[in-house]
Amino acid sequence: MVKKKTQARRKQQQARLRTDWLKPVLALLTVLASAGGLALLLEWMADPLAWPVRSVQVEGDFRHLQAGDIQDRVETLASDGFFAMNVAVIQQHLQQLPWVEQVSVRRVWPDKLSIRLREQQPVARWGASGFLNARARVFEPEQAVDIEQLPALEGPEGYQQRVLAMYGRMGRMLEPLRLGVDRLQLDARRTWRVQLSNGLQLEVGRSQPMQRLARFVRVYPAILAAGKKRMLSVDLRYSNGFAVQWQARDKVNCDAGEGTRGCKAARGTG
Repeated sequence: MVKKKTQARRKQQQARLRTDWLKPVLALLTVLASAGGLALLLEWMADPLAWPVRSVQVEGDFRHLQAGDIQDRVETLASDGFFAMNVAVIQQHLQQLPWVEQVSVRRVWPDKLSIRLREQQPVARWGASGFLNARARVFEPEQAVDIEQLPALEGPEGYQQRVLAMYGRMGRMLEPLRLGVDRLQLDARRTWRVQLSNGLQLEVGRSQPMQRLARFVRVYPAILAAGKKRMLSVDLRYSNGFAVQWQARDKVNCDAGEGTRGCKAARGTG
């Protein structure tokens, strides 16, 4: 009896050995079939004829951008099909447009490409052909654009934030005089020059620009009342006074002691 049981177990082990090699083979065949099916699925999904992009939707509030132009720019990139098109590449391509500040691109099932843009909002001109946005970032349109009532700012590369901030501070300080800043320049020697909204030129200099401007704001009414001609420029770089140039006359040096009321007021501010 024991001998029969032993023989039966031996036969079972031999049968198991004959079939064990089938398991990895079947597993390999399953993997190959799955990979082949996946490859076919991916190839089908990458077919632009099977999955075309039928519409490109562009959203945003535009003054200088055109939705039709944006659609034309992405048409070639979207022609790869719904799944195959590279959304990141499309977004990068649009972000390089000068008038685009921010862009988001996404697929919308089953056949749409959605693009949402935020257009640049210029707050000032920068240099000869550029503009500054509110974050003091420079952008240069491909074509010249005339935007009225923008101040003209200028400065060395990398000083955009400083110049824009100074423009804001000076503008607030000039409000009591009902004047604004039309042009602000910071030159290579870090010297400030200002043109006011009434055309008056101010030589502010390098050191303590806000303190010098504050002194000018305090005595400006007296200087204005002292002259019978239109002021052309005021040099604020003196330690205890101003040099005022009037229209159709020589330069008046307040620091030299010329005794008009405006000069006396300027000297009195220290």
